[in-house]
Amino acid sequence: MAKRMGRRTLALENRPGIVSYAAVVGGKEGAGPLKKGFDEVSQDSYFGQDSWEKAETAMLGRCLDLCMEKAGGTTPALILGGDLLNQCVSSAFAVKDRGIPYLGLYGACSTMAEGLALAALLLDGGGVDSALAFTGSHFCAAERQYRFPLEYGGQRTPTSQWTVTGAGAALLSKEGGGLRITHATTGRVVDARHGGSAGGCRAAGGVGPYGCCGLLSPRRCAPPPSRRGGRFSAQRLQKRFCRRTI
Repeated sequence: MAKRMGRRTLALENRPGIVSYAAVVGGKEGAGPLKKGFDEVSQDSYFGQDSWEKAETAMLGRCLDLCMEKAGGTTPALILGGDLLNQCVSSAFAVKDRGIPYLGLYGACSTMAEGLALAALLLDGGGVDSALAFTGSHFCAAERQYRFPLEYGGQRTPTSQWTVTGAGAALLSKEGGGLRITHATTGRVVDARHGGSAGGCRAAGGVGPYGCCGLLSPRRCAPPPSRRGGRFSAQRLQKRFCRRTI
């Protein structure tokens, strides 16, 4: 059983492991510095479909297939996942015909971490013997929902955000593999007031008066090296918020 450490961290007794993982991305992501880490790169933004939402579903489905194939065809007892669309529609359709119990999650940028944490806790407590966590997004589908549809023809500013076209999945089990989940720390909802800094906004949710995201030290959090000395750098955020472990 998991043991609580501080206010927001749980230490897992059985430490479930990641058996396999997969990543499927679009052409823009496949041309970047992480290209060697992806299982598949599609140069077709539609992924063979006739709409952006269907494309996202196809991409997620392919990622799930690859993850299970890399685990020797293992079928998980439970799937946890979500996406950025209303009602997590692309994730729901990606698992619709699989006959596997599914828990839909919506944590926006935290969905994958949320899925891994919940899957690890269910495994640690004996609720399931295997679980698969996944998430994904599609730039074109996200633009339609959150900004302006591509058909609108709006001009993008040089500093505008670009939602990734990609999907990731990880299969966990009690036996596990080389990489294991030992702790889970839950973030908080905070008013970071860092509207111009996406990294600052996310970091503020994971740190607080009681520590930082992750257990860097059992007694005190040490700020990591930062190449930038900006207003919302990791060093400044941790010096402001971290006093003891979460």
